[in-house]
Amino acid sequence: MAVYDMLEPWDEAIALQKERQLCAEDVQTIKASCVKDHGKKHPIECADCWTRLLNRIRDRYLNSASKEWFSGRRPFLLELDTLFSRAHSLEIDLKTIEQRILDEKKEWYRDKVKNLGLQHATKSPAEERILQQRINDRGIAPDQLASELSEAFSDGAVKNEEAFSRFIGRLKLAKSSQERNDAYVDMFFQPSHDPAGAAKSQVYIDMVRNGLPIADAVNAIIRDRHLAKGNQDHKQSLHKKLEELKRAKAAHELDKARRDKARQDKARAAAPHTGQDYLPPCTVCTKTPNAQDFIVCPLCQILGDHYGLHTEPTIFCSQECEDERYGAHVNSAHECASGQGCVRLHDEDVEMDDGERVLVLCRECVEILGIPSVFCSSHCLDANFQPHRDNIHIPERKSTQHEINDESQLEFDLNDRTRYRPRKIEDHLITFDDAMAEWQRKTGALVE
Repeated sequence: MAVYDMLEPWDEAIALQKERQLCAEDVQTIKASCVKDHGKKHPIECADCWTRLLNRIRDRYLNSASKEWFSGRRPFLLELDTLFSRAHSLEIDLKTIEQRILDEKKEWYRDKVKNLGLQHATKSPAEERILQQRINDRGIAPDQLASELSEAFSDGAVKNEEAFSRFIGRLKLAKSSQERNDAYVDMFFQPSHDPAGAAKSQVYIDMVRNGLPIADAVNAIIRDRHLAKGNQDHKQSLHKKLEELKRAKAAHELDKARRDKARQDKARAAAPHTGQDYLPPCTVCTKTPNAQDFIVCPLCQILGDHYGLHTEPTIFCSQECEDERYGAHVNSAHECASGQGCVRLHDEDVEMDDGERVLVLCRECVEILGIPSVFCSSHCLDANFQPHRDNIHIPERKSTQHEINDESQLEFDLNDRTRYRPRKIEDHLITFDDAMAEWQRKTGALVE
C-alpha cells in the first residue's frame, strides 16, 4: 500500500467529524419533529420516527456515497446491519451500536497510524521497539497514539495532546496548501520549540515547504536513517577486516628470515601489486607511505592484488589519514552492488551471518568477468540475484564473448519462466573472509 494512502489519518479524522456532524444534525431534526408532530418524548416511542432515525444512521455507514474509513470492512458492516435490525426490534439500544462503531473506528485508526512507518524513523532500535509497543497497545487512544508517533520526527517535539489538537485545528482552517505545509512543519519538526533539532532536519522541512507531500518527506527520513545505519554496519565490518589485515601484515614481517628483507617482503605482500618498487602515495595527503607503517583498504587489496581487477589501491600513511577519509572511501568505492535494491534499505529484519553482516563477492564477476561486485551479505545477493544477472552478467558475457550456461543452477518460477532465483546462492559467491584467507595462503601472511 502506498504511503499516500496511509499517511493522512488527520485529514480523514477531520472528514469524519464533518460527516458525523451532518448525521447528528439530521438525527436531532428527526427527534425534534417527533416531539413537535407526534407528541413523543423520544422517537423510540414512535414506530415511524424510530425507523427513520435508525435508517438515517444506518445509511451513514451502509450506504455511504463516498469512500470512508469503514468502506471495505465487510465483516464489520455485516455485523452493523444485524445490530440495526436488532435495534429496530428494540432488542438493543443505540448506545450498543455507538460503542461497536467506536471500537471499530479505533482499530481502523490504529491500523492507519501503524502503517505510517513513523516508528521506523526513530534514532535507535530501542526507540523503535518502544513505539511499536505503543502502537500495539489497544489501551492507548488513537489521538494520543498519533501524537506520540509524530514525536519520531524530532528530538524536541511537544509532548502533549493540546499541541496535537491545535494541529488538527490548523488543518481544518487551512485555506491553502502552504498553510497546511506550515502546520505539518510546526507539528512534526517543532522549529519554535526545538530549533537545534529542526536545524538537523532542515532538508526535510524545505521539502515540505516547497510542496513535497508529507508522505514523501516521511519516506525520505526513513530511507536516509536506514541508509545511514546500513552504511555504519558496512564500515564497521570493513574496519574489522582492515584490522585483521594489519595484523596479518605484521605477522608476515616477523615470519621472514632477514629483518632487512622483511620490510620489502611485507610491502609486497600487504600492498597491491602495482608493478613498481614503491608504494602508491597516501590517498589523503599524497605523501609516500612508510613501508614499515601504513594501512591499506582490505577490499581494494583483495580485488586488486588477489583477483587482478583494475582497482586502484587505497593506502593511508597514518591512522589520522585513515580516520579522515576511510569512511568516505567505503561509501564511494565499495557501495553494495545491489544499489537501491539492497536489503538494508527495505528489510527491517535482515538476518546476520554468524551474528554479523559478512561481505560477499559475486563469483562470476570477480573470477570471470573482471567486475568488482561486492554485496553487503549473502542474503542481499540472493534477494537481488536476478536483476544482477540480467543487468550485469548477461550483457558482459555478450560483450566479452564468454559463453556460460548456468541455467542448471537456476530455479524458475513455475507460472512465469522469466522469473528465477539461484538454486544454491553459495555457488555464486565468495565470502570476503574466504577470499582474504586465500590471499594470505598465497602470500604467506598469517592472521593472528
